[in-house]
This record gives sequence, structure tokens and C-alpha cells, in this order.
Amino acid sequence: MRPLLATPTMIDEASGIFAALGDPSRLRILQVLLEAEAPLNQGVVAARAHLAQANASKHLSCLVRTGLLTRSQEGNTVYYLPVQPMVSDLCSLVGAHVSHPVAATLQALN
Repeated sequence: MRPLLATPTMIDEASGIFAALGDPSRLRILQVLLEAEAPLNQGVVAARAHLAQANASKHLSCLVRTGLLTRSQEGNTVYYLPVQPMVSDLCSLVGAHVSHPVAATLQALN
């Protein structure tokens, strides 16, 4: 079986994804988009993630560049959507890992 990150190019791409996921603002953006029932424009994403428009724009560009989001344009408005199922799977996996120690601590307190 071939290793998951078999080539230097694959390692570089994986590193870019992990770097993109390493920013709390980007994780909030992903959460907002995963909770939405439809693609959202930059203004809505910024408001729901509690970010300034310019800051949201920078983070959205990074997430598109790393392949975690797609963007589509309708007229003058650009809409963003997470790449599924990859983004929800990644966020679920990390969320489960992070919440596991919390659950153990809560159990110990009870």
C-alpha cells in the first residue's frame, strides 16, 4: 500500500491545508459555512464569523487557494461553499479529538 503522503508535492499540499486550518478565524469561517444551508457571500461570512470585511476576504482567499472552499460568482456577488465531504470530515475529526480530553475531564469531575 502506498503511503498517504507519498510525494514531496503531496506533503507540501498537506502542509498548506494544515497551515490554513491553524488559524482560529479560518476555523470560524469554516464553521459558519458548514452550518449554512446554502453558499454565503463574503459580507454574510464576515458578519457571522465576527470578522472585518478585509480580514474575512484575506482568510476566504487562503481557504479557496488551499482547496478547502469553492467560490462561485453570480453577477457582482461571490459565494463561498466548503468542499464536501472533506471539510466536514476534517472538522469532525479534529472536533472529536479536541473534545475527547474535555469529556474525560467532565467524567472525572462527576
